[in-house]
Amino acid sequence: MRSGRRPSVLVVEDELLIAMELEASLERCGCSVLGPAPTVQLALTVLKGERPDGAILDVNLRGERVTPVATELRSLDVPFVLVTAFDPAGLDEPALQSAPVLRKPITGDEVWQALQTVL
Repeated sequence: MRSGRRPSVLVVEDELLIAMELEASLERCGCSVLGPAPTVQLALTVLKGERPDGAILDVNLRGERVTPVATELRSLDVPFVLVTAFDPAGLDEPALQSAPVLRKPITGDEVWQALQTVL
């Protein structure tokens, strides 16, 4: 993260209310939010034009795994936190392994603390 500016965080979440809550929480913590992106395709499109300092990724986006976004973030060396309502034991794709995982329901404070550990 470059000093003297707000960290940018990509939010990839398909549930509008959760996405809005994450965005508001991150902005209160001094972050600049990219997105929210509700689909894998939209998230990948955002990443073509922007390189965030970090990301929050919902694992399941309308039935599609967020793995392609995680793979792209890893290739850009951008850390991320996974958010899921499902058992994290099923996150066996290499791109998802070793990322911090938060279980829904989550709070803005939990997300910010997890992000701080990876940024």
